Amino acid sequence: MKKTELQERVRETHEGLTRALEGLTEEEATRVGLNAQWSIKDALSHIAAWEIEAARIIKEIQDGTWKPQRLNQEMIDEFNRQAVESRRERSFPQVREEFDAAHTEMERVIDSLPDEVDESKPAYKYIEAVTFKHFAHHGAQIQKMRDEG
Repeated sequence: MKKTELQERVRETHEGLTRALEGLTEEEATRVGLNAQWSIKDALSHIAAWEIEAARIIKEIQDGTWKPQRLNQEMIDEFNRQAVESRRERSFPQVREEFDAAHTEMERVIDSLPDEVDESKPAYKYIEAVTFKHFAHHGAQIQKMRDEG
């Protein structure tokens, strides 16, 4: 895939997610209901943590220092729990600021990739998982929660 195509997919889905966040109050963002345990702020904490982690891993891949690790559901659930719990005391604007910074770093990392990105390689797989697939999934959840009031 051309890097420009990848950047466009990431940009479009990120814009969809950020549109779903527009105008949220602290109360709306922190009300549990996105799923049984999470608020919108919790989901944003989770998304930011995964973008931070993926950017770190992609840099390791580029540097040749990455040590692949197979993740199981228990490990993913624990990562998600810690991501949300470690940001629990932060306000929604603080979490939003971290989310924006994490995404800016991810964009920088994507920009550092070659013009052709091999979709079978780990760097692409991480980008796919934590950006456009992740943004679309949570953006739809957030919009549905907002629509249902």
